[in-house]
This record gives sequence, structure tokens and C-alpha cells, in this order.
Amino acid sequence: MPALVLAGLLLLIQACVRGGETAKPTNDPELAASSCLEGLDLQRLDEALNHCNAVVKGHPGNPIPLTDRSLIHTLIGRDDEACADVKQASALLAKGDQRHDPMLKHELTVRQQSCKQRATMAGNG
Repeated sequence: MPALVLAGLLLLIQACVRGGETAKPTNDPELAASSCLEGLDLQRLDEALNHCNAVVKGHPGNPIPLTDRSLIHTLIGRDDEACADVKQASALLAKGDQRHDPMLKHELTVRQQSCKQRATMAGNG
């Protein structure tokens, strides 16, 4: 049940983040940087992950698709992959010269803390 609450909160945060997105437009609307979670069907998470993998590949320097993919990994139960995406997105945000929405920064900070807490509880941190 806590996973569902977390997922709901993360989806709400994602909706807020999209308002200030500064991602570059792409010729393919299916691969817009913010399209990972559009039309997300919780019954078809593998399809959502495949789509999001393509979005991440199409936007390698953008932390937004990685942040979105981390949510999908979390919903599937792949916490290690989710934390790897959070780490990579945070690194991109830290070294990037773009101005990103403060909510994205906050969201990544919260997810990093969650990953650290998870690692500590598992005895890995």
C-alpha cells in the first residue's frame, strides 16, 4: 500500500513539474522529453517502460525522462534501476547549464533521500 501512496504522490509531482519544463522540442511528439508518463496505464507498465526507454535514448542529456523512468521502475518494483536513474538524472541536473524547474530539483532530492534510506535499511549504505 505505501508503494501506491508513493506512486500517487510522484505522479502528482510529475504533473507539477511539467508546467515549467524547459526541454527541447523534438520532431516526434511521441518522443517528447516529458512523454514518458503521458497516458500511463498501471496495468501496462512494461509497455510504458519500453516507451520511456526510447524517450531516454532520444534525450540523453535531459534529466526529465530519467526522472520519469525512475517512477516506472519503482512501480514495477525495480528499486535498484529506479535509484540508478535518479543518480544519473541528478548528475545531469548538477552539471547542466540549462535552468530547470525547482520542483524537478526538489523531486530528485526527495528520491535521492529515499534511495539512501533504502540502501541504509538494506545494509548497503
